[in-house]
Amino acid sequence: MNKQIIAALVLGALIAFSPATQAQEKKRGGPTAEEQLKQLTELLTLTAEQKAKLEPILKEQSEKMRAILADQNAPKEDSRKKMGEMRTEFTGKIKAALTKEQGEKYDKLLAEAAAKRKKQ
Repeated sequence: MNKQIIAALVLGALIAFSPATQAQEKKRGGPTAEEQLKQLTELLTLTAEQKAKLEPILKEQSEKMRAILADQNAPKEDSRKKMGEMRTEFTGKIKAALTKEQGEKYDKLLAEAAAKRKKQ
């Protein structure tokens, strides 16, 4: 069950609609920053400049996520709260690097991922 909660939280920070991403759900901690960048590039048609801006953001997000998940002594509710806060923080940073149209598509994808998480 702990793995399912972790996977659901990770999906909120990711765009989890490709078959490759769904296979990654089973991996503890989810996709790497590089895998996330590849997914976003494919889904949002990122430019080279956008990829350069997003790479350090996604790496930082990945590091913070792994730190939260590594704290096995933290109560689950605390971990969920931290993941939610982190998701909000990084969504803003990611959207700042996107065009208006890409941002709208990203919001739609995040909403679909959130709906999927609630079903689990």
